[in-house]
Amino acid sequence: SKSQNSLENQTLENFNPSCRSCGRGWNCGVFCLKKTAPQRIALSEISRDVQVISAARVPFVISATGFGTARPEKTWSAISNVKGPVTFRRPDLESGAVFPAGTLLLEVDPGLYELALLEAEAEIASADAEIAQLEQENENSAALLDLERQRLELAEAALERIKSLLASDAVSQASLETQLRATLQQRQAVQSLVNQQNIFPIQLQRLQAQKERANAKRAQVQSDLADTKIYAPFDLRISEVKVEEFQYVNPGQLLFAADGTKASEITLQVPMQALRRVLEQMPASEGELDVSGLAVEIQLIDKSQSWDARVLRIANGIDPATRTVQVVARVIQPDSTASFTQTPPLPKGMYVQGVLRIAADAPLLAIPQQTVHTGEVYIVNAEERLERRAVDISFRQDGLAVVQSGIEEGEKIVLDDIVPAYSGMLLAPALAEDKQAEIRAVALGDVL
Repeated sequence: SKSQNSLENQTLENFNPSCRSCGRGWNCGVFCLKKTAPQRIALSEISRDVQVISAARVPFVISATGFGTARPEKTWSAISNVKGPVTFRRPDLESGAVFPAGTLLLEVDPGLYELALLEAEAEIASADAEIAQLEQENENSAALLDLERQRLELAEAALERIKSLLASDAVSQASLETQLRATLQQRQAVQSLVNQQNIFPIQLQRLQAQKERANAKRAQVQSDLADTKIYAPFDLRISEVKVEEFQYVNPGQLLFAADGTKASEITLQVPMQALRRVLEQMPASEGELDVSGLAVEIQLIDKSQSWDARVLRIANGIDPATRTVQVVARVIQPDSTASFTQTPPLPKGMYVQGVLRIAADAPLLAIPQQTVHTGEVYIVNAEERLERRAVDISFRQDGLAVVQSGIEEGEKIVLDDIVPAYSGMLLAPALAEDKQAEIRAVALGDVL
């Protein structure tokens, strides 16, 4: 058939007309396939294009980041120390109002305490009068005592004369007894005045104690009278108000609360290891570490706004819940003349992050963190082949890994993630200069 003839013709075209093995052609009945000799291809190794950086020590700014909530440095709760109706309350004494120090905010009726002050002053005047009377009586008693002592001397002399006359029988026994009785009476009069003189210091001490008690009462009343007027103790912003005009208040009652506007404090929860790296760079004076000059940058979580701050202190101990160290930072709030659009105040209760930064005392060998693969770094050796090198990482920060050992300066670090990565593979390295500059910028704290 036509299909069979066509297949045979195609088959015959694929065979040689003569057999290479016997040379007898078609008559041998053996058909040989038409073949071509295989080509020899020289084997060559293919290199892998990679980007590399040169390992180098760079100036490094060590940082530690913590999070906390802002609160006013000063808070004030106006507690009433007196009782009475409120006779004055500023109309603008409302939540959010700002007042400078010394502003009269509220006044309680002082009438009750003004009367008490008059009473205390009257008691003091009465005590002064009694003291003056006692001192005058003491002077009078002293003068009378001198006279009585003179009379006693005369009586004693008369008694002695009568005794001598009695011995010579010049006077009777009755005269002696009469003079003796008069002498004893005079001695009693002198002793009575002496006793009165002895009691004078005690009486004076009692009156002086009464006067001191009256003075204390007056001081207390004056203090209460001063407490009827409530002034702003510092520049403040009212947070809540709990009193109205004409309302009767009692001692211990909360009138209103306010917050200072000069500065805010943030207690940052900083990881212990990160804080230790920062503190190790600070000089110690006489064995004590002064952290008051350590700068802190307070930022919103989205980093859209920041404030300069200083460390006040480091709290004692470690937070058992978070295992972090509490670092207290202070932010100076902008004054009223500052533009709030450029430097807004740090709001109360705002959750922020704080970054402590300090320059390392020596350059550090820093590489991108992405180049560390489970404790190993890919190195391009002198033959431009891959070498997997184990490294010891000191710490990681802002996408950089600080190498403690395992890499020398000048060695080429592979930036690409090679899969599969086997030792000895041929590489075609290209130096990434822009990445080199980025590492230096990040190491200095300019996080890109």
